[in-house]
Amino acid sequence: MELCNYLYSLNYPEFEKELCALEVKSLFNDSMGDKVFFTNTKIDPSVSPFLRNRIEVLFSHSSFKELVELVDSEELHATDFMVKYVKLYDQDPSFQMRRSYCKQLGSIIHGEPLYISPKKIFGITFYKEMWYFGVLTQNDIIWKEHRDKPYSYSSSIGINIAKVLVNIAGNGDMSKRIVDPCCGVGTVLLESAFAGYSIKGWEINGKVAENARGNLKHFNCNVQVITGDIKDIDEVFDASIIDLPYGNFSMTTQEELQSILKNAKRISKKTILVSAKDISEEIKNENLVILDRCEVVKNKNNDFTRYVWVCE
Repeated sequence: MELCNYLYSLNYPEFEKELCALEVKSLFNDSMGDKVFFTNTKIDPSVSPFLRNRIEVLFSHSSFKELVELVDSEELHATDFMVKYVKLYDQDPSFQMRRSYCKQLGSIIHGEPLYISPKKIFGITFYKEMWYFGVLTQNDIIWKEHRDKPYSYSSSIGINIAKVLVNIAGNGDMSKRIVDPCCGVGTVLLESAFAGYSIKGWEINGKVAENARGNLKHFNCNVQVITGDIKDIDEVFDASIIDLPYGNFSMTTQEELQSILKNAKRISKKTILVSAKDISEEIKNENLVILDRCEVVKNKNNDFTRYVWVCE
């Protein structure tokens, strides 16, 4: 079997498994199996709350000794590098052995090692009776700082959901233009900008729109937030992301919901909806086709359920 270019590892709590599966399907066009998978698709792990590591596989072998010989024969050169063992939940050796493997490989790479803030990290791991070695990219988790926004509401969606919604909307294609027409305090806008997408936000409530601008400014994100209603948007985007209810200070009425769905179809080719209740019938009534869906609970105690709908 032909070796894929990249090895990825996932990390997710059980209550967010469905959300993770939907993200994997959107980014890699494949169903989620194990927490470790191989693919030829290159994605930066930091755009996801669940992608933990990516190894660009350079060499693989069932024998560690043979793997070392393969690496040595290539005479790899690197400046300010380190070698790190990547734990993958399956038959990981002891800490002492992991350190020994890293030392053996590090000693045959030409260049000066650097153990604090290295410019390049090589990864070594053992998974299902095979050794893998390559260039390691880790989720830098800088995005977790976004949880400390200056402005937030208890009803705001969580950062994990926001990041996944962005990946579902964009499918990893940074050329796609996204809109959040009911952007609230800007959680989705912030994660879209962080991932590298072009996005615009609309918010009907002037105070909330101002808070969204404040959050974006706090993290030096240059994203336009327009105070206005979804029905006034005259642009067409590749995808829209809408967290219902519309606004934080009033529940969405049936009439408002149908208006939002109708206009979402008008302004975007693809619509990602988040709702606190089942709105299947309302979606179908607007002739939107449901491509996928999942249910997400707020925490392990199942305190609050949100429904995610992928429509076109």
